[in-house]
Amino acid sequence: MELLITLSLLSTIICFLSSGTLGVLRPRGVSLPKKIFYDPAHHFHCLDGSGQFPFHFVNDDFCDCEDGSDEPGTAACKNGVFSCLNHGHVSLNLPSSRVNDGICDCCDSSDEYRSSADCFNNCKELGEAALEAARAVREKFLKGADIRSEYIRLGKEKKHEYKTLLDELNKQEKKALKVKNEKQDEKESAETRESIILSQEREFKQAQQRRIAAEKRRLLEQIIQEEAEARKAFSELDINKNGKLTSEEIKSFKRFDYDGDGKVGDNEVQFFMQKKEEMSQEEFLSSGWKVMKTAFIMDQTDETPAGFEFEEEIEQPSVESEEKPKITADNDEKIEILKDAAVARKDFADADKLFRDIQAEIWHLKRKMKADFGEEDEFLALEAQCFEFSEKRYLYKFCPFDKVVQVVKVNKEETLIGLWEGWGTGDDRYEHMKYSRGASCWNGPNRSVEVNLKCGTENEITSVEESSPCTYVIEFSTPALCTTLPLEIKKILQNDLPFI
Repeated sequence: MELLITLSLLSTIICFLSSGTLGVLRPRGVSLPKKIFYDPAHHFHCLDGSGQFPFHFVNDDFCDCEDGSDEPGTAACKNGVFSCLNHGHVSLNLPSSRVNDGICDCCDSSDEYRSSADCFNNCKELGEAALEAARAVREKFLKGADIRSEYIRLGKEKKHEYKTLLDELNKQEKKALKVKNEKQDEKESAETRESIILSQEREFKQAQQRRIAAEKRRLLEQIIQEEAEARKAFSELDINKNGKLTSEEIKSFKRFDYDGDGKVGDNEVQFFMQKKEEMSQEEFLSSGWKVMKTAFIMDQTDETPAGFEFEEEIEQPSVESEEKPKITADNDEKIEILKDAAVARKDFADADKLFRDIQAEIWHLKRKMKADFGEEDEFLALEAQCFEFSEKRYLYKFCPFDKVVQVVKVNKEETLIGLWEGWGTGDDRYEHMKYSRGASCWNGPNRSVEVNLKCGTENEITSVEESSPCTYVIEFSTPALCTTLPLEIKKILQNDLPFI
């Protein structure tokens, strides 16, 4: 009986609504933007176009549409969506599977209309707390946005300074190139004079070396010839060929008759034998021949003495008469020429270094001018700065647009974990910085870092995490990213005072 009364009442309401007296009712779980698709006066069309059914099929606890749009207020469809209006707070969409599951998900408790859950409506309290928090975020954002505006101004000023400096460096480069070319000409001229002097000096030294070598060869040949004559003489004097000279053998040769009395006396023998009874070949070659040689020379009446022949033979007229190269400059002039060349080389090296230094600075400036420092150069304020974050074992140094370094606190050992690669991709590209090509891990890849940026009133690292081996994630807050208030904060503040 009660069921019949309820159905009758529902039919009356539907008929009444269809007359246009009242607006269309919103079925349970339907969000306000989708309200227009749920009109009790017409058949319900699945939102994905998968079918149409009488309107009383909506929220009948049976899933008829493939997208679950016919059951927004029940848990019948796995892919259904239930909308909490949450008046006084932010509306919320949740899977319809969580409807009547005994857990209060909506602050207005609308998701637990048919369960034993002890839910109560606390949207007002939550809304007030969320509003205060959103206001704090807005104040922080506005402060960060003001700082960002200053960053933009500084960035534009810096870019203008770069351009001015680049124009000046281009002028200096031309002047430096002119000076370098002049110094190069002076260096080449001085080195030409130096080369002539050094060449003449080398020729003179080479001639001296040739003469010394010739003299050494002459002396060596003389020694060899002298030894040959000595051995020949010993062989002649050693009558019995026993390898020794004796006094009797000396007396057999008239050439040792020094006083001309027709015989070789004991005194003469003692003189030539150096007071020895006998003399070995080694003693003869080392000392005896020097004494006896005169007797052999004097005895040769038909030939020029062998010793003199030797000396004449080894004389090298071509070498001795070789014209010595002449040094055109005296010593003082030579020193001055060498000094001038050294000074010219130093002057050229200084001019060349200045020219290359200017070129390097121009290259770096051009890179900075072409570099991406944000849509309005707001991140340029972070360049040439480094920020640190300390944890239990490590100290991290983050240098925007340059590198990230990990420092072991115990021994201060530094490890490069990333070099600047570029921004992220997509619409939120300026919210992510990528650093790669860090030091290689043991048996692993090179270290790399992703820096996630968020709006903040100060530039600071808020956390560092090694998300996977040798891959690091740094959270960094900066006013440079305070561009737009988050959508969820705007939604909370939509009925609040005007905000930026």
